[in-house]
This record gives sequence, C-alpha cells and structure tokens, in this order.
Amino acid sequence: MDLQWLFRCLSARIHAALLLLVLVALSFSGCRLSRSDGLDAVDIRFAAFYSDYLIAAGVTSRDEEVVLAPLSTASMRSMLARHSMTPEVFRKRVQLYGEQPERWKKVIALVRSNVWKKSP
Repeated sequence: MDLQWLFRCLSARIHAALLLLVLVALSFSGCRLSRSDGLDAVDIRFAAFYSDYLIAAGVTSRDEEVVLAPLSTASMRSMLARHSMTPEVFRKRVQLYGEQPERWKKVIALVRSNVWKKSP
C-alpha cells in the first residue's frame, strides 16, 4: 500500500470531519460555558486545535456566514502536531463527541471562547 495514498485518504477524512464539526458547531451556537468543567486534557487540546483550525480557515467570532478556506495537508499536520494530536486521536475524539453530545457542547463552548479571545 502506498503511504502517500494512505495519508491523502486520512487527510481527506480529517477535512470532512472538520467540516462536519463546523456544521455541528453552528447548530450549538447558543451554547455558552464559563469553565471547562468535565473536560479532560485531550478535550482541551482538541478545543485548542479546533479553534486554531477555524481561525486559520477564516472563521472569526464576528462572522455571520462561514466559508472555510481549505488548509493544506501540511498545515493540518502541523496544527495537529502543535496540539499534541495525531489523526488517530482526532478521529477517536470526533467519534466520542458524536456519542456524547453534552461533552461536545462543552468542547464547542470552549472553542467559541478561544476564537473570541484570539479574533480581532
């Protein structure tokens, strides 16, 4: 099996999962959380990664419409590494959040807070 083909396949899945997360995030846009109660260290790293991803893709806290700019595979890989995440950890977290919507609400509230703090 060609390793580059495998990475491209994983990269496409990561991009698709992130797009799905953006759509879910928009559906929970009214959720707010002042603290990260109930979140573990991986949840907090995931929220930091996802915040950086959204900002790099062109989302700000003041945007009314979301149009994501595609990020390169290298950018995605670098961003995951910067937050001590692998594609496998990312995939498992996406699956976990699908199974635990209350946890996802807390993560997305933390993401929103991070984006607000980092956006001009």
